[in-house]
Amino acid sequence: MRFSEKLLLAKIETIYGVDASPGATNAILAKDVELTPLEAEALERGLVKPHLGADESIISGEHVLISFKVEYQGSGTPGTAPAWNPLVRACGFAETITAATSVEYDLAANNYESTTIYFNMGKNLHAMKGTRGNVKLTLEKGIPYLEFNFIGLWVDPTEVAPVIPDWTAWQKPTPTGAGRTSGFTLNGFAAKPYKLSLDVGQDVKFIETLTTQSIDINERKASGSISIEAPDLSVKDFFSDAKNSVTGALSIQNGQVAGLICKVDCPKVQVKPPKYGDNEGTASLDMDLILIPSAAGNDEIKFTLT
Repeated sequence: MRFSEKLLLAKIETIYGVDASPGATNAILAKDVELTPLEAEALERGLVKPHLGADESIISGEHVLISFKVEYQGSGTPGTAPAWNPLVRACGFAETITAATSVEYDLAANNYESTTIYFNMGKNLHAMKGTRGNVKLTLEKGIPYLEFNFIGLWVDPTEVAPVIPDWTAWQKPTPTGAGRTSGFTLNGFAAKPYKLSLDVGQDVKFIETLTTQSIDINERKASGSISIEAPDLSVKDFFSDAKNSVTGALSIQNGQVAGLICKVDCPKVQVKPPKYGDNEGTASLDMDLILIPSAAGNDEIKFTLT
């Protein structure tokens, strides 16, 4: 078994916790995969005995953890869902497809979907059912990424030869940069961004009762951070915005070709107190962000692909 021989598959479940049997066309083009094959609680028995020595423990609450990154890119065709759609849908997003036009991902209020994930390490197959998680978006110089952290219900590993993956749904990523990244605004100001990171902040838990197990999304506190070229105060005063708890919209687009246009919108963002930084000799403003829902709720962040 070679450490580099890995394969990741993911498919939306029709019924929660029932194996969706992902196959070759459900292959996930990922990087930086980290698997915790067995996460569990060790129950110490604490038995009385007439001598010194440790007690055996009993394993309970078995589940699986996995994290990885995928490239933030569209399907290549407007109105066709991207290959990573089962992942973001299992992170509390609802998918809306407008034929030949767009695919939108808005935060769902309830009835969160789940995925079955298969991970092959060589021939060792680690399956996880009822999987739900959290997603972060990072835009900086280079390739934009979605970073996922998932918790899945335990399935006994088996030895199975991996399928031959079908990568045709995955498009080459559009790197950030002039002529490719556009439309960035924060609190009504068209700033020059160096780096943007947004964390949906789903609180995902393994929940166990006496008779059931599930992975649930129980809370959400979306946040982020931004580094921009520092403007003169007469142009834009983010210190005043932070001091006075001003909120405003954040928006950015990567890609200019139809089918590969990826937008992000956060309608109500609060900047925390800025700090100056040094970006290759140019002063930057580095700020943490709070992504706040409107009165309607469930709208802190939205992904739109056109």
